[in-house]
Amino acid sequence: MSTEESFALVVAGDHVRAEYVTLLGRLGLSAVAFATVTQAAAQLNGVAPEVAILEVEDGGCGFLRELRDRYGPELPAVLVSADRTTPADVVAGLLVGADDYAAESMDAEEFLARVRRLIERTRPARGATVDLRRLSTLTPRERQVLALTTEGMSQKQVATEMGISIKTVGAHMQNLLGKLGVHSRMEAVALAARATATSEG
Repeated sequence: MSTEESFALVVAGDHVRAEYVTLLGRLGLSAVAFATVTQAAAQLNGVAPEVAILEVEDGGCGFLRELRDRYGPELPAVLVSADRTTPADVVAGLLVGADDYAAESMDAEEFLARVRRLIERTRPARGATVDLRRLSTLTPRERQVLALTTEGMSQKQVATEMGISIKTVGAHMQNLLGKLGVHSRMEAVALAARATATSEG
């Protein structure tokens, strides 16, 4: 399964699966679709989907718990159902962790609007959570190098401030870039700024 782009996960019966794939394509998402939760569980890897659309009748409620365990509570998930659409069914779906609950007969435009809103609402929080997790892997020295760099100091100024050589500052910078999964000082500073703004907010 490709991990090069954002994708949506769909687990639904034959009668609606292709329709959901088409609808999600209108949001710019390639959909990875399965008929059963067993097939889906066997194919998923460490990359979280942008959103999960799970049919209740195909084991969606139980699979949602598994997805939450695997990817965390930030994963946007919508339960859909053909028959279980009473208020009690909706409440039950929300209680197991769904962010939204939709009847399969729902108007396509309304469904798309709800999914789009859900993705947009959760995407910044998800990104910030990843940022904070990555930052937590840095050593105290690496954090200090990043903090001083974020303040606008050059590598030479950071070395003077910390009382270490420029070469050591460079080594710390290379290490933290690798841990943060970025390729430049600017990217590292931007990631730190996003995480700081989120934690202060």
